[in-house]
Amino acid sequence: MKRKINRVGQNTLTVSLPSSWARMLNLKPGEEIDVDEKGHSLIVSRGRVPEKKEVTVHLTDKDHFAKRLLGMPYIQGYDVIRVTYNDPEVYPLVRDCVNRIMLGFEIIDHGKDACVLKNIAEGIDSEFESNQRKFILQVKNIIENLKEAVEKKDDSLIEHIMMLDQSIDKLCVFMRRILVMKGYRDDSRGKSYYYIVNLLETISDRCRDVCKHIKESGKFPSKNVLAIINEVKKSFETFYDLYYKPEINKVIVLKKHYSKVKPKIYEMMSKNPNEAIPLHHLLGVLEIIQSMSEEMECPA
Repeated sequence: MKRKINRVGQNTLTVSLPSSWARMLNLKPGEEIDVDEKGHSLIVSRGRVPEKKEVTVHLTDKDHFAKRLLGMPYIQGYDVIRVTYNDPEVYPLVRDCVNRIMLGFEIIDHGKDACVLKNIAEGIDSEFESNQRKFILQVKNIIENLKEAVEKKDDSLIEHIMMLDQSIDKLCVFMRRILVMKGYRDDSRGKSYYYIVNLLETISDRCRDVCKHIKESGKFPSKNVLAIINEVKKSFETFYDLYYKPEINKVIVLKKHYSKVKPKIYEMMSKNPNEAIPLHHLLGVLEIIQSMSEEMECPA
């Protein structure tokens, strides 16, 4: 059906609701309804309490435990996850998984062969944009902290980065849950943002792996590696700007920068094999930034 748009006042546009629909739902003047944006469409619905989703997951023993077995129903939007197990040693692994990756969930009951995980923070999973801004800032911070840690040879910063990576992992899984449950306001971009969220988390993992190598080797990388970290930082700052202000010239800048730095990294790897591991991870970050830039929708 078609409806004519009416102007009320200076800036307000109104559309009348079909009377048959209003009668069917027994809508009264002054009641609130939900209006959701979906790309070029508006979905009008009567406000309702969403149905709670529950699932049962069986874990045989600790040797067959994997975080994804709980992470997937969490991402898929379940509000209650009942976990059963034969081995009581599974419970500490479940508890650790909840603490590490299941933001908003708590264990509300547990016994010798089962426990119940429940979403106790309803409402925090309603906004993608505000959580995404926090998420991308944390990834930006981890790169900046890596630069500072190597520059100052600061062991405490290395530890801080590894803890920050855990927070980013948790927020990444949460962002995926939001996108699966609520979608993105522009349906055509939802899959791209899901992909970008995963890639941002991988950048964090790469920075963490550089820190792991520093801890295991007992020494900080050379100034040459620090120079590459600076290039990574510069590249991510350009992407950060691109993310909030999409422009095709920024995509071109990132591509040229990647093409310029990549051969330098390969040359360093051949000359200094001992630094190949951190250089490999830094090259991986540059490749990821390049991939993310290609997902951005820029005006012509």
